[in-house]
Amino acid sequence: MQETLDLIIEGGWLIDGLGGPRRRADVGVAGERIAAIGDLSKVPAATRVNVAGKIVAPGFIDVHGHDDLMFVEKPDLAWKTSQGITSVVVGNCGVSGAPAPLPGNTAAALALLGETPLFASMTHYFDELRERQPVINVAALVGHANLRLAAMRDPTAQPTTGEQTAMQQTLADALDAGAVGFSTGLAYQPGGLAQPPELEGLARVAAARGAMHTSHIRNEGDAVEAAVDEVLAIGRNTGCATVLSHHKCMMPRNWGKSAATLANIDRARAEGVDVALDIYPYPGSSTILIPERADTIDDIRITWSTPHPECNGEYLSDIAARWGCDKTTAAERLCPAGAIYFAMDENEVRRIFQHECCMVGSDGLPNDAHPHPRLWGSFTRVLGRYVREAQLVTLEAAVAKMTALPARVFGLADRGRIAVGAWADIVVFDADTVIDRATWEAPTLASAGVEHVLVNGTPVFPATADTPRPGRILRRDQAAAQPLP
Repeated sequence: MQETLDLIIEGGWLIDGLGGPRRRADVGVAGERIAAIGDLSKVPAATRVNVAGKIVAPGFIDVHGHDDLMFVEKPDLAWKTSQGITSVVVGNCGVSGAPAPLPGNTAAALALLGETPLFASMTHYFDELRERQPVINVAALVGHANLRLAAMRDPTAQPTTGEQTAMQQTLADALDAGAVGFSTGLAYQPGGLAQPPELEGLARVAAARGAMHTSHIRNEGDAVEAAVDEVLAIGRNTGCATVLSHHKCMMPRNWGKSAATLANIDRARAEGVDVALDIYPYPGSSTILIPERADTIDDIRITWSTPHPECNGEYLSDIAARWGCDKTTAAERLCPAGAIYFAMDENEVRRIFQHECCMVGSDGLPNDAHPHPRLWGSFTRVLGRYVREAQLVTLEAAVAKMTALPARVFGLADRGRIAVGAWADIVVFDADTVIDRATWEAPTLASAGVEHVLVNGTPVFPATADTPRPGRILRRDQAAAQPLP
């Protein structure tokens, strides 16, 4: 330990991220790493911060983000730092900042990412991030839709042998450049056209490099059980580590099916399949507006619309009534657009959250004009509503779900825990007051109760006019990615 530390956070209750009980301890930081833990009252430091009575925990890891292009467009990422997030996994649901499609190819889901042109390759994307310097750490997945759009002349067809080879080579190049895996969006086009041989071919490339596969499964409604089994089979047949994204069972007739899907996940784990899952703590989902859903879901709220931005934040039923048409017609007129779908059961979301392999991902869409409140409030909502109010799990267990567990699943070495030698990603919050404030009506209100956030030893929240950007690009470390017990 160096003689004088850069920073000592003193007087707090330490939750180390590993699930054990909290304890009184000071945390000392030297450079980008944690250098000392314990009674540091006699240790000299350039800066001391007294956090008596507060929780000192590892910075939260958002395992499901869509911030790929926000490092260019809105680089302060205030929606992340204000709720204690210090690392994010981007490139989810089959869409990512790279590779760019062939001329003329596109997909509706790419609108989730932002306005910046996509990058030619993951190497180019990472070069851009390094030049701009992210405020938090970022791990990136390669979108399967991107792979199809970049390799296939007709992405609505089945790949030729040459196109399949091209996709696999592009994935291999992206993994070698530093991507942690690939993601599929099987509920969207063109990803939904993929058959098992295509997906398993890509998963074998990932598995051979110690990388992973995350999936927005093919169906989260009536066919949710078969859709979960499809993704489990990919992991079983290829040995590729797997994450089921934002697991849910949509529509009232399907509420309760998580009892079966979670049991199938547990059976797969018992067979040796390396699989985990994540949720966001809300009963409403959000993605692009899909007109085919207009008459199957009663409550749909528009988050953005290119031809009708005046409708942002309104309910589809109200728009249809004003326009004098049915909801499907109104949805078609609004597209391209985004929407929130209220078709989930809060009690089932909470039950899934309690599964031992369940992590937290915001699935936030920062490009939306009127976003889902999960963008600004997912992690503080867990701490305030799921832990303090509902007492679903202990605070220590909730912190572990948002720190050490995702660090292990995604292979983020020396992240997700407070330990000597670990990277100094740290959040300080008040366990008695921490809460989400973002609502359906006011979705961009910052959370309360988060007091300090450090990324690699540098304070990034509360933000100032000259807040530095100390984030790093994170690679997957196979030694850190041990299968879950």
